[in-house]
Formats: sequence, C-alpha cells, structure tokens
Amino acid sequence: MTVGRDYMLKKTSGPSASKFFIDTQLVPRLVNAIGRGEVMLDRSAVRLGVRPSVLVAGAAGALVMLVFRIRRGRQGAVEQAQPVQRTD
Repeated sequence: MTVGRDYMLKKTSGPSASKFFIDTQLVPRLVNAIGRGEVMLDRSAVRLGVRPSVLVAGAAGALVMLVFRIRRGRQGAVEQAQPVQRTD
C-alpha cells in the first residue's frame, strides 16, 4: 500500500474504535490492577517483616512447583489410561 499526497486530508480525525477502546478501557484497568498488586505486596511485606523480593521469589517458586506437579500428574494419568501392550 502506498500513501498518496492527500492521505492526511482523507484521514479521519481521532483514533480508530479499537485503539480508543484499548486506550480508554483496557490500559487503565490493567494499570490499576498492577498498582493494586504492588500495594498488596508492599503491605504484606511490611506485616511479615520481609522484603518484597522474597515474597515474589517465594510465590514464583510455589507456582513452578505447582506447574511441575500438575504436569507430572497428567503424565501419570496418561500412562495409566494407555493399555499395556505385551510383546510375546
């Protein structure tokens, strides 16, 4: 696609509907959620008397352990579901 000389003359004013929705609805909600998470982390760190980085590392470690347990459980279930083929 090439841009002609009168592109700016034909261009509509304002952002597209999708960009307007993202800029006015999604981005503010995402920023507010991240801010709430940061405040919650800071308050938890003060109450527990540990650094926030320790809490984040602990949560990340727990999440990794949970994912490994779920994957291991699914692999065991798949192995149990498959019939054993005997080679005589």
